[in-house]
Amino acid sequence: MAAKPVLIFMPGAWHTPEIFSEVVSKLEPLGYECIGYSLLAVGHEPAVKDLQPDINAIRQLVLDEADTGMDIVVVAHSWSGIVVSGALEGLGKGSRETEGKKGGVVRIAYISAFVPDEGVSLIQAFGGSPPEWYDVKEPWVMPKTPIPTFYHDLPAPVAESWASKLVRHSYATKTAGAKSAAWRTIPSTYLICEDDRAIPAFVQEGMVKACQDAGAPMDTERIFTGHSPFLVKPDEVANFVRRAAGEGV
Repeated sequence: MAAKPVLIFMPGAWHTPEIFSEVVSKLEPLGYECIGYSLLAVGHEPAVKDLQPDINAIRQLVLDEADTGMDIVVVAHSWSGIVVSGALEGLGKGSRETEGKKGGVVRIAYISAFVPDEGVSLIQAFGGSPPEWYDVKEPWVMPKTPIPTFYHDLPAPVAESWASKLVRHSYATKTAGAKSAAWRTIPSTYLICEDDRAIPAFVQEGMVKACQDAGAPMDTERIFTGHSPFLVKPDEVANFVRRAAGEGV
């Protein structure tokens, strides 16, 4: 039996890979190797000035797995969608096969993620100005209202616990775009979070439509949660990731 794809989890802004812990706890017993990536834009001193440090690190992480012949699914939440899209150019399994190489990214699983065109930053995707809930104190930015923005559909003690774990994020990375967009060539599935207050559903839908209109091999699924479905409905998110990995669940 072929090995299951390696799953690489990419948190969004301000978050660490711990945010996926409940989903990972459901996937590892099923035989999946799960790797959480800690963004260099989150909390590292000095604050990084653009996307390139994370793009380089993610690319190397994926290459290390692909070069062993492994298939890979990259799970990207929120802001990390921009970085992931910029890091995976040429690393899709199909592209690597044409070069006579084994392994590669078989699918990107986006969760309420930013998937803009090349060169478009998060701030540009928001219309050119930071959202009103951004608290910018350069070189850092924090969310002013994390609980209603990210965790409004969690019990209050749980929401407060996760809000206490947020880490400041490099503001410069919010104004930088990636030079490539891997969603153009690597198959992907986008999980639309219908009750999202950070990236409203209509914004997610608009980004998906733009990608599809550009010819992207992007499918969609939907879930009725806020911005953190892996905390609210971890079983459903685990099954979403399993489907992205090729399981018929």
